[in-house]
Amino acid sequence: MKEVNVTIPAAVPGEKAWEVLADFGGFLKWAGGGTGEITIEGEGIGMIRHLKMEVGELAERLTVLDPVERKLGYDLVYGEPLGMKQYKALVQVVDTGSTCELIWQGELDSGDPDSEDEVGDNLVAAYEGMTQALVSYLGR
Repeated sequence: MKEVNVTIPAAVPGEKAWEVLADFGGFLKWAGGGTGEITIEGEGIGMIRHLKMEVGELAERLTVLDPVERKLGYDLVYGEPLGMKQYKALVQVVDTGSTCELIWQGELDSGDPDSEDEVGDNLVAAYEGMTQALVSYLGR
């Protein structure tokens, strides 16, 4: 498994960023760019969001939802986003005054050791893109 860790500044209040991220089923409201479909199965820890997007279909299971530490974690159930066959993510919102940072941690397996660095770089780019989408969503 390849690990990816990145801290990305977000020019929004931490409380607002957490409020949006904590709505696991509302992912496409801020990250989908207005496209795609989402279906929710269950609720709370263990719930699954099924996503149909331009890049394909996938599902993710909520594994961590900690409002005190502002941590959200999820695992890949099916699909191969960015070429990942297995994937676990954890994001934490950390206040830095009037803004915040998102600390993203991911573990991935691409099924091909020769491609894991490239897939890891793509995952970092996805984290950066999601952070930008979150900031844009909150700034509208």
